[in-house]
Amino acid sequence: MRFVFLFYFVSSFLFCQTQNEKFVTAPFEKGMPKEIFFKWENTSYSEIDGGEFYKALYVVSQDSFKTAQKCFLFLVTQNGLSFDNLSFELKEKNIYEASRSLTTNEEDVLSPLKLILNLNERKLQYRWENKEPTAYEHPTIIEESKLKVGKKFPQIEVETTNGTWSNKEKNKIIVINWWATSCLPCIEEMPGLNQLVEKYPKDKVEFIAIVWDKEYYAKFINKHTFNYLQGFGDKTLNKLFRGAFPQNIILNKDGVILYYHIGGSKGTHLELEKIIEANL
Repeated sequence: MRFVFLFYFVSSFLFCQTQNEKFVTAPFEKGMPKEIFFKWENTSYSEIDGGEFYKALYVVSQDSFKTAQKCFLFLVTQNGLSFDNLSFELKEKNIYEASRSLTTNEEDVLSPLKLILNLNERKLQYRWENKEPTAYEHPTIIEESKLKVGKKFPQIEVETTNGTWSNKEKNKIIVINWWATSCLPCIEEMPGLNQLVEKYPKDKVEFIAIVWDKEYYAKFINKHTFNYLQGFGDKTLNKLFRGAFPQNIILNKDGVILYYHIGGSKGTHLELEKIIEANL
């Protein structure tokens, strides 16, 4: 009997805690946000307050929130537009929940975004899960990225095609490329990156590329030339780089980050060359 009472008490307490969480209501608007030029029909959207980290943040439904399906989170930043599918989970009849972890342009981790879609009341609500429960209206940074210009790059060890490589006590400029075999911008920038390897002596500048999907590397490299020393990602490196491809990083002789950029193009090598030349 005591056990049943205790279980009821704890369950009630947790239920009340959930019910007492404060949320911001995000009204539905017909159509598409002005920043998004997709020609989707029968859409509605709700705007989320992204604080200082986003120009705009939207939840867009392709069926005007008639269901919890076909909902997308759109992020508008200074660098452009990105979006991803929102997978709402059913919590009770016609009430769905989703939670997303987001990062800033500098890859700082933000407080998680919690979304509640109530189809009974035709209402979308959200809260930012900050450390301070009462600060739920705007996101805050909960973890700074280790990859910022001016910061010391972490010491790493990488399995390569030529043994284990480390950035410890190199006393030379190091250029790091984080890539994936399925990444088109990664492939596009490779010819230019190869030119850099040919231009600089190994005792002055060291180049290493770390591929995320090792299992596809052998087949890929048979068709493409990439003259960097080739390394392979693991759990530690995946956590450090946090997934986005490609990433290009330049370290000075003391291991401090001189350059850090996410994204690639045919002209990437020209940006890298400027930094290398200025710090030789």
